[in-house]
Amino acid sequence: MTFNNIYPSVILVASALFFAYDIIADLAANDENLLHVVIESVVFLAILTILYRELQRLRQLKVQLSDERVKTARLSGELLMVMNNQFTNWGLSPSESEVALLLIKGLSMKEIAEARQVKEKTVRQQATHIYAKSGYSGRHELVAHFIEDLMSEHPAS
Repeated sequence: MTFNNIYPSVILVASALFFAYDIIADLAANDENLLHVVIESVVFLAILTILYRELQRLRQLKVQLSDERVKTARLSGELLMVMNNQFTNWGLSPSESEVALLLIKGLSMKEIAEARQVKEKTVRQQATHIYAKSGYSGRHELVAHFIEDLMSEHPAS
């Protein structure tokens, strides 16, 4: 939770503490009239009620955030599964599939070569095979294929 989410609660707690202190001080001093103490007590109770509702809202936000994280993780896994299925349909080798994923992630040929501990020339050859097998002319079309899958209800085959 960010401070912006808990800021209203912090203000409400501070206000409630102020009114609680003021009510106790007024009762201890015995110099305030009863109407003043009653009004402060009503305001104090209203603040506590709003604080309770705000804390409920924060709890709900926390649950929603957790649910969204689970959905995002699931969708990421599903996208990876769709991508791997498509790689299989295209007849990519395991090495080509790995390179394709790294290409889609946006790594350069040099970065892919370093990550896979192979020569950059090898990665370029594998990329050429990936584009030939997939029927796409380059990385941008390969990436677009999967972005279109995300934007449609049914992934392409």
